[in-house]
Amino acid sequence: MSDRVETVCPCCDTKLVVDTNSGEVLSEERPKTDHKQSFDDAMTRVTGGEDRRKDAFDKAFDRTQHMDDLLQKKFEEAQKKASKDKSKPIKPFDLD
Repeated sequence: MSDRVETVCPCCDTKLVVDTNSGEVLSEERPKTDHKQSFDDAMTRVTGGEDRRKDAFDKAFDRTQHMDDLLQKKFEEAQKKASKDKSKPIKPFDLD
């Protein structure tokens, strides 16, 4: 059996050589990427980011709008539960 294993990362397609005894990566070879982009591609990514940020903000804003109703319902439910439970809480001084 070999003391080295060659594998390819499924996420980034990096070729890895791993030592089977220690599990350490001995070497890696990353795929070459073409960094040439057009100005239009860059602008599309920037404006797409603006849309994603706006959507995320709108969702967060909607959650905060409904937060008051949710907290009120939780408070009412806790009041109902407390009114049903007539037992007194244990006082820390009583434990001595």
